[in-house]
Amino acid sequence: MIKKTTVVLLVTLFLILAWAVSPSQVPAKEKFVTVLATGPLTGPAASLILPIYHGIKDSITELNANGGIEGVKVKLIAADSRYDVARCISFYMRHRREPRLVLLYVFGTPHTYALHPMITRDKLPTVGGGARFTLKPGYVFITTPPYSDMFGGAMDWMMEDWKKKGKSGMPTVGFLGWAGGSGRDNINGADKYAEQKGIKLLPPEYFPPGSLKLDTWLIRLANSGANYIYIFGLDPDPTFALRDAYNLGLTKKIQFVSSPYGFVSMVGLKLVPPEVFEGAVASSTYIIGDERLKHPFAKLYSKYQKKPVTEMYPGYLLGVSDAKTLEKALKIAYKEVGYEKLNREAVYQGLQKVAGDVTQGATGPVVWGPKKRMFNDSLKFYRITKGKHVPLGGWRKTPDCTSLATFK
Repeated sequence: MIKKTTVVLLVTLFLILAWAVSPSQVPAKEKFVTVLATGPLTGPAASLILPIYHGIKDSITELNANGGIEGVKVKLIAADSRYDVARCISFYMRHRREPRLVLLYVFGTPHTYALHPMITRDKLPTVGGGARFTLKPGYVFITTPPYSDMFGGAMDWMMEDWKKKGKSGMPTVGFLGWAGGSGRDNINGADKYAEQKGIKLLPPEYFPPGSLKLDTWLIRLANSGANYIYIFGLDPDPTFALRDAYNLGLTKKIQFVSSPYGFVSMVGLKLVPPEVFEGAVASSTYIIGDERLKHPFAKLYSKYQKKPVTEMYPGYLLGVSDAKTLEKALKIAYKEVGYEKLNREAVYQGLQKVAGDVTQGATGPVVWGPKKRMFNDSLKFYRITKGKHVPLGGWRKTPDCTSLATFK
């Protein structure tokens, strides 16, 4: 005869077993997609790239905290390439088979060119750099207008400024920029655009990144009759070029204009006296100066970087904008195919349908599409007055200089 205590014990064990295997108690399978990111998070280019990466990372963290895309979270895997192409390739080869990989962020045009054959083979949507990718739409989407289009946009502003000053004819324009591929990319196509517009574009002057004194190059451009000089490079190099121009007395007779990433409030403007910058003009593909502090995206900086928004590098907003564009593409893809088919092809198609004011004015309108691979085609100009970036109007569409370029 079975004892009463034995019966109670058996019933208890049965109930525990039933509870343990109950489907309602099995954890739900996590829904996610994977995104890779690599670029120079340290070294000379980090002043630009690291804030962009932080913007992407913080925006994705916020997205996940709010439940993701219909419960789908974004898993971000990143590594510092140190601006070394070999490191970039190694990172990609190590992670290219990550589960549910849908996108790669690669910061640096040389990195993008090096990875392009593998990206194409793997059919992986990539947000990177490189003017030529705008001519033959493929899997690479670039985050800004190509350098030549930026230079062309600056020349458009110069022509207008020249006329406002009551000058006749067209101005003479000089170019001073980094030696190497990125510097030459500014001229490739923009030279033909200048010719079409009747602008006299002087032979470009290239200097090694990190040069301490730029007098020689500046004097050559000044002696050749430059009315405007466009400076290309990452701060503090453009700032040091302007400092040397100021010390030579050139800023009194020549209008200096920086490409995006120069004359940065958090870099250059902290290194030299404010009178050096007075009257200089900075172009940008995202809002800078005090405008950046008032933008809604800036709240993420205080929340996740744990610092006052006044310490936010302007590029942070470009990073948030990049992530917001990805978020939009994921929403489009999820709505069209659902979670099980939310793969790189669905995201690739989704990216091509992102357009309009996705960034709440942090950048110009997004213009990606089936035949368009640049994030936006807009620039904004700021005149530096008493140490502040004062906007000179709104977003201006850049000309298409890339189609005039010649690529080997």
